[in-house]
Amino acid sequence: MSMGLYIFALFFGLGLGIILAIGRHYGGPVTSRISTAYIEFMRGTPLLAQILAVVFIPKVLNAWLVAQGMAPLDISWRILWPDIAGVPRTILTTQIVLCALTLGLNSGAYQAEFFRGSMSSISAGQTLAAQSIGMTKRQEIRYIALPQSLRRAIPAWSNEAVYLPKYTTVAYMVGVPELFSMAKLVVSRTFEALAVYALIAVVFLILITFITWLVNWFYEKVKIPGM
Repeated sequence: MSMGLYIFALFFGLGLGIILAIGRHYGGPVTSRISTAYIEFMRGTPLLAQILAVVFIPKVLNAWLVAQGMAPLDISWRILWPDIAGVPRTILTTQIVLCALTLGLNSGAYQAEFFRGSMSSISAGQTLAAQSIGMTKRQEIRYIALPQSLRRAIPAWSNEAVYLPKYTTVAYMVGVPELFSMAKLVVSRTFEALAVYALIAVVFLILITFITWLVNWFYEKVKIPGM
């Protein structure tokens, strides 16, 4: 569950971050202001508050629908899948979907700033060269800005890739059965808090060390020569 939240949030945030970075750096007055407002709002408010707000939206909406005499939405659905022992486990619910979406929306705001900074580092001479051969703004972004800025941003972007697994622990506050919530369940049954949380710390340490190595390996493969 923790890895599912992490992978979805990272790549959803990656796509959203690129769009926001382009909108903020290359957009007009309206697009740039909208992108900036979104980024500052998501980075300036607590992740826990965002998750709580989004997760409770369906309940508030259902209360309003009932008050209007309409049928409420079905938010009690769940998808089960057997684990390695063959025991059916919940892998998807409304809360899990909304929590993953919120993590992705939050991550996208941070990733946007990494990409925007990378786009700002591209020299103005390349923009002038693109204009001189008749490239449109869209072509300049696609063929000149993005190929360079995405590769330049990897060292800074790796911070988000490393921090995000730890952010998924916030999901236990809304009942998502991720790693930290399972640790709390074990502690409540065994009262071995120190041993359980030490094990969780080791798991995160190994996971983050592997992610760091993977990102560094990828950067060495795709980095611009001489940088």
